[in-house]
Amino acid sequence: MRTSPLFALPLVLAATTGARAQALDGQLDSSFGSAGQRTVSFDAGNTDKDYARAIVVDAQGRSYLVGDVDSTTGRKIGIARLLANGQVDYDYGSEGLGKVVAPSGPASINVTSAVLDAQGYLLVAGSKQVSGADTSFLVCRFDPEGEPANFAGGASSCVHPDFNIGGFKTDVANSILVQPDGKIVLAGYAATDTGTTLAVVRLLADGSFDAGFGNGGKTTYTGAPFVSFDAVRIRRNPDGSFVTAGSAYDADAAHFGVIVHIGADGVVDTTFSAGHGYARSPSVKSEYTDVAWNAQWQQYVAIGNRMAPSSRGFTRCLLAGGGGVTCPHGIAPGYEYALSYSVTFSALLPQADGRWLVAGSHVPTQNAPSDLFVARLDPSLELDALEFAAPAGRAAHDFGSFGQQDFGHALAFQGGRLLVAGATLYEMNTNDYDFAVAAFTLDRIFQSGMEKP
Repeated sequence: MRTSPLFALPLVLAATTGARAQALDGQLDSSFGSAGQRTVSFDAGNTDKDYARAIVVDAQGRSYLVGDVDSTTGRKIGIARLLANGQVDYDYGSEGLGKVVAPSGPASINVTSAVLDAQGYLLVAGSKQVSGADTSFLVCRFDPEGEPANFAGGASSCVHPDFNIGGFKTDVANSILVQPDGKIVLAGYAATDTGTTLAVVRLLADGSFDAGFGNGGKTTYTGAPFVSFDAVRIRRNPDGSFVTAGSAYDADAAHFGVIVHIGADGVVDTTFSAGHGYARSPSVKSEYTDVAWNAQWQQYVAIGNRMAPSSRGFTRCLLAGGGGVTCPHGIAPGYEYALSYSVTFSALLPQADGRWLVAGSHVPTQNAPSDLFVARLDPSLELDALEFAAPAGRAAHDFGSFGQQDFGHALAFQGGRLLVAGATLYEMNTNDYDFAVAAFTLDRIFQSGMEKP
């Protein structure tokens, strides 16, 4: 196990920071778990592939690692709960193991995201196989003990919103959020006869379709000239509207990142980005993986990746109307981070002080092992080399598993810590992954467990 800053910035930067270069933020927090990390294996059978794709922290500081796990009866939902100190919470789940695998019978489920609802129950989203390539959106609800729990006022603990537009009928939910009024929004894609379409659904708290959203609770959109659209992330804006980040392909398989604005009523804003209906990345072979609204700038900030030829993470600023705009302090609308042979940006988390946390994966040189990656960007979207993992502004973490492949997928605040969740390959030349989470200090922006305004 190792965590190291990635030294790629001019040395003059460190020389001019003085005492600030000793900032505590971005250091592995050894008080969490085992020396700052925790891995969890389910090993329920078949390939034993256990892959965490989301992390959620409750009001008690307990963290839920959520993903999918392989078993002898198919791929299923896997949840592990950790105490605030990173130790396994053995009071969680019916078997006293701190883990839950659901459902009990045969299933083929891919988990993509999770969130807590207004009652503190865990909602897990993804897709479930119907037959062959036919899959439906899926969201399941679990109580604080890890037991399946019916939706509030509903009759089932899992619902399967379906689009069934065409093609192979492959419908996948990649992102979930819960509105302040308890309504549940899922975003992803649905197969069509010619490709895929961005697909969004809004459910009432009881799991039924919200008829006041889109067309009977559903919204689909594919912007011309593209034949395939998707959403990897959906966020709710302060005015109640939504923004999605994802990608699109045209008929020649050219691949771009796309941002789409959707009204609070579920109607796609076709005036967005000068009437295009979407904002496209400036470069081909690109994808957007997350997006968030910055109230101070009145802009969107998006992250993504571009293959050039290996992966480079990038950020981009967009006006409320979708146009490109120069970010504060002179940073161009599109800003790439060629930090090593390959770096992948997967998740974005805004701090209340205007800085941005990014998680993903990092490969230092060609054919080298992959490490979990975390970075902080200052308000101008440059690496925060002064106060985070100084003097680099970014760090890579190796969980020490024999497989030497580590990936970061999700971020969450936990008091004075940042938790980065993903997966680690337990053994080389296998598919035996384990859930993994690493904790990093964020002492300078927290006080008494609450983020400063």
